[in-house]
Amino acid sequence: MSSKKLTYKERSSITAVLPTDPPFIQKIKEKLGYKPPPTIENKFSATAGEGYVENDLDDDDLSRVNQEDRPQIVVLDAQRDLGEKELEAELKKRDAEEDRRKIEEGKIIFKKPMKRKEQNSGEEASEKRRYTEEIKKIAVSNSRLLSFNDEEEDSD
Repeated sequence: MSSKKLTYKERSSITAVLPTDPPFIQKIKEKLGYKPPPTIENKFSATAGEGYVENDLDDDDLSRVNQEDRPQIVVLDAQRDLGEKELEAELKKRDAEEDRRKIEEGKIIFKKPMKRKEQNSGEEASEKRRYTEEIKKIAVSNSRLLSFNDEEEDSD
């Protein structure tokens, strides 16, 4: 190696060439149906959607949104527009169809359940607040009491 430092242009042109897998490993991968993990080039390409799932939760999916957070339903024409009951039935039907399709394709993925917000959190918070207020009142009332017994015990 020379003692001369590389310039930026020379450093940026350096690349690594990875060797190919030996033939026996290639055969094993073919038998198992191995797909290489996505690379940065794959992630940003136009065909990245095929076989690569980064986050399969759809933000616009109404079945994943809480009832309170969904858009308001307005029925102007009863014959053409969906009502609330019809929407619920359609969402259940679509979820069942999606589950059936995933089972047939063999894409069953066990996921960590989504955290639900506590319904009783307001009640529990008010109970805790009342409890702490009671403790403070007791402490204040105890601090107002004068005790002369403490001095006698300290002198012993």
